[in-house]
Amino acid sequence: MAQLQIVQQVNRAMECSSCGAAGFAACDCGAPYMPASARAAAAIAADPNKSDRAIAADLGVGSNTVRRARATAPSGAVDTRVGLDGKVRQMPRRSTKTKPEEIMPTEEEAYAEQEKHLYDHACELVELMARETRQKFFASLRRRYREEL
Repeated sequence: MAQLQIVQQVNRAMECSSCGAAGFAACDCGAPYMPASARAAAAIAADPNKSDRAIAADLGVGSNTVRRARATAPSGAVDTRVGLDGKVRQMPRRSTKTKPEEIMPTEEEAYAEQEKHLYDHACELVELMARETRQKFFASLRRRYREEL
């Protein structure tokens, strides 16, 4: 019984850097094949105003490949791009608003703020007490802090 060998060619979206033949060893010119990311970077350098999808359609690669290549390309940042439909679109801009710097309080201000917070909390607790409990609490405070009252 003869053995059957199955050969599977893999297309990695490469093309010859010399003659431009695409695919897996489609030419015998001896020039190295370029990966899709390198071709995308070259296409971005040639026409940076073209959209990622338009470049991807021209090259026959995915638009994410072009997007990643544009992120690393030095000339990838442009104000407008021309889409597949030929329309010119403005690129979205990131907000340049900066957060206001938080001012650190001084030690005295922080201590005063803490005292105010404790005072407010104590007043809320006293308000929650029943009338008789509140009277007992005040009497206890008078006994404990007699010299300060």
